[in-house]
Amino acid sequence: MISVEVADRIVLVTGSGNGIGRAIAIAFAKEGASVVITDIDEGAAEKVAREIESMGGKAKSIRTDVSSGADVERLFAVIHREYGKLDVLVNNVGTTIRKPTVSFTEEEWDFIYDTNVKSMFLCARAAGKLMLKRGGGSVVNISSILGTGGVSRRMPYASSKAAVDSFTQTLACEWALDGVRVNAVAPGYIRTEGLNQAFVAGILKEDDMVRRTPQARLGTPENIADAVLFLCSSKAEYITGTVLYVDGGYSAYQGPEQWPSFHHDPSVWSEV
Repeated sequence: MISVEVADRIVLVTGSGNGIGRAIAIAFAKEGASVVITDIDEGAAEKVAREIESMGGKAKSIRTDVSSGADVERLFAVIHREYGKLDVLVNNVGTTIRKPTVSFTEEEWDFIYDTNVKSMFLCARAAGKLMLKRGGGSVVNISSILGTGGVSRRMPYASSKAAVDSFTQTLACEWALDGVRVNAVAPGYIRTEGLNQAFVAGILKEDDMVRRTPQARLGTPENIADAVLFLCSSKAEYITGTVLYVDGGYSAYQGPEQWPSFHHDPSVWSEV
């Protein structure tokens, strides 16, 4: 873990009751930040907060539907009342549905966009009012490698993540002179409970993902947490409007479906 100087900062992580959000919240808490845990699942949020407190960290759980403007207003009223500021916002919440495009209903489209895009706008708007007034802060939006191109049976999800990338870059330009940096992290295939369930159900195949990834493994939630911590640190003070891919090389590889399995052997190299 890198030293990221986040002690005494107030950090909000949405969708932090499990998976990547949980890992991000715990990582900030281990570095000394006070973390606000939000999730639509109240029990999951409380469990993560207790886990952080059992490690000696500082956390508060608040049940929130971040796709609801009224819920987000209540959330930020609590943050303003109890902390008086917000240093870091991590827009992590997200969802997907897998099915052919012609089978999607309008309600399913709205559900995905409300969760993946509208929630980021609502939280960033509220966070911006606190950060811009103080002249500093950091926002990290969790995007996806699927936002950079087409993918079958995931059209609303993939297009929503492309919207997240544009949202990130536009907001970064708007807030740059006010000292607020806005970046995104685009995970590759990360071993979470949701992904494991997709493997068990046969919706996705782990071997296919591993073969397509140059590092030949899935990522971990902690890999994403480390990237977020870096982007929120002073070491990233000249980075804004960036989408950081954390995917083991998945998005870089343009060759055949299977990455060649070999390791370099320095013993056969010619001397120079």
